[in-house]
Order: sequence, then structure tokens, then C-alpha cells
Amino acid sequence: MSQTPIIEELFSILLKRKRFLLTVVLVFVLLGAVVAIFSPKEYVSKTIILPQISSSQGLGKKLGGFAKLVGLNFAENSKNEIFPTLYPVIANSIPFQKEVLSSHVVDAVTGDSLRVTEYLSDINLKGPTDYLKEYTIGLPGKVVGIFKSEQEETPLNLTDTTIVKLSEIEKEQIEYLEENISVTFNEVEGYIEIYSMLPDAAFSAQLTKNVQVLLQNYIIEFNISKAKDELDYLEKRHEEAKTNYDEKRNALGRFRDQNKNYIRSAIENRYEQLKTENDLAFSVYSQLSSELETAKLQVKRDTPIFTILKPVSIPPEPTGPNKALILFGYALLGFFLGSGFTLFKTYWPSIKSNLSQSNPK
Repeated sequence: MSQTPIIEELFSILLKRKRFLLTVVLVFVLLGAVVAIFSPKEYVSKTIILPQISSSQGLGKKLGGFAKLVGLNFAENSKNEIFPTLYPVIANSIPFQKEVLSSHVVDAVTGDSLRVTEYLSDINLKGPTDYLKEYTIGLPGKVVGIFKSEQEETPLNLTDTTIVKLSEIEKEQIEYLEENISVTFNEVEGYIEIYSMLPDAAFSAQLTKNVQVLLQNYIIEFNISKAKDELDYLEKRHEEAKTNYDEKRNALGRFRDQNKNYIRSAIENRYEQLKTENDLAFSVYSQLSSELETAKLQVKRDTPIFTILKPVSIPPEPTGPNKALILFGYALLGFFLGSGFTLFKTYWPSIKSNLSQSNPK
């Protein structure tokens, strides 16, 4: 059966109610105009960085094996390394977001330094669209929350410090950061793009810079963690070997000074013993010195290098909201809702009648 008659019938019904549809669309356009007018400006600041990949295999199409696909490197040298494929995951983690909230930004007008969480507390994190969703789609949840007994909520007494517990303010601010901060990895070109969107241009640029610095520091700290542990261990052993060598050398020197004019077998044997201990201590000290320098070079080799392809800059003009797109979206929403209501009202009597006939009491 051809669908053309059905489409023509639906079109005919909507055409008969065109005045109603135009009224609904006009109401939604006016609502969209209110949303567009009262929506805060959005300033987007971005930066592009190119991380150095120490693996000879590189990334993107050259990645092979499950481990590299998920962003981990299990090479034969067992070296700690996070590939850029995991950078977005790190940036979206709660511990990282809490560090972003604790970072500082400077008010360009007053010159005062404040934490990001303090800045977010001073601005309205919800726009008109958020309130519309909250009191339309989210209204059932709000009603349930009102009648929910407070006694049902049991306070958590956590002794495990590794479990993250967020306050309501932190939860709201982290959700805002997740929506307004983006860290993406371009698998083809191999660069990282970081951008943030805030109602203030200067704060947007500073927040982007904070995310960039925190992410680089996190990656560097993780990648050099194993080499740094080995370096710390060798520094302690090197200091112990140096102390032991100094003691053996001083003991040999004192014995030599005290027995210059004596030639006896016992003295000669004691001298040879002290000299052997001194030579052994020097050998250990010399070997550890060489390993210590190698460990220092290894830390430098494991330290990732980030090339800034596009530095952070203060956006000169807002990128949003797109008022024309908002008006079009609300007009389209009004048309679909009006059409749906018109068709439902037209066909519901026949549908109700068919249901009654198929299910007689």
C-alpha cells in the first residue's frame, strides 16, 4: 500500500489547523527569543599542544595491540608511560577536576587572586535552557525529591581516604566543568586540543591555561615516576657509599701516618687489609656514581616534552549564544509539538473507539 495518501491526509489535517500551528510556533519563537536574550555570553579559549611520544612505534595508525589501544605502554623496559589517548579520560576524572577547582585565577579588574571554585560560586551556573529542562523534563524528579523522606538518606562515614566524596556544591561545579571544558586527542595529527567556555573572556583563558599546566604536570609526574624512584634509591645508596668510602680512606690515611717508621708483618698485613677495604669502597662508590648519572639522564629522557602549537589567548568576542540557532530550534520544537497535539486530537477518538471494541467489558 502506498504511503502517499497517508502523507497527504496528514498534511491536509495540519493545513486545516494552520492558524493553531502558527500560534504555537509563534509562542515558541517568543520563548526562544527570551532564552536567547537572557542567555549569558560564552567566551571560548583554546590551546593546542603536541606531546612528544617516546615510543618508536608512535600513535594513531601505528598503535598495535590491546594495551596501546587503551593508552598504556607495556614495552619490554616496563617504563611508565601514558599515551595521549588517555589524556581526555584523565581530564574528566574527579581528582583532576577537583585540582582544577583548587587552581587560581586572577580578576583582571580588581587584580585579586581567587580559586576557580570561588569564581564559580559567584556566577550563575544555570542558564534559561537549564531552568526550562529542570521544570519540564526534570519536574517529576523534583516532585519525588520533595516527598522523599530525609530519614531514608544515611550519612556515609567513610574511613577509606581513597574513596572520593563530593559535596553538593562540588558536584554542581564539576558537572559545569565537564560541560564547559574539553580535552580531545586528534588521532590523525597527534595533537591535544584543550578549550574552556566561560561567561568571562579573561577567566576562560586562565582556566584553559590551568587545565593545560595541570595536565602536563600530571603526565610528567606519572611518566617519570619509575625513573624518579630509581633515582631516589640510587641517591641514597650513593650517599651511603660515599660515607663508607670516606671512612675507609680516612682510616687508611691515619694508619699510614701512625706507622711510617715501622716495618713489621702485622702492620704490613693490617695496611693491606685497610687498603683492600678502601679500594672496594671506592669501587662501589665509583659504580654507584656512574649509575646515578645514568638515572639522572633516564629521568630527563622519560620527561615528556610538550610543544605549544597554539598558545592560550583571550578571546576578543563571544562565540555564543547563537541566537538565530536558538530561535530556529524553538520554532522547530513548537511546530513538532503543535503538529503532534493536532494529530493526536484528530485520531484519538477513533483510536479510543477501536480500543473499546477490541476490549469489551
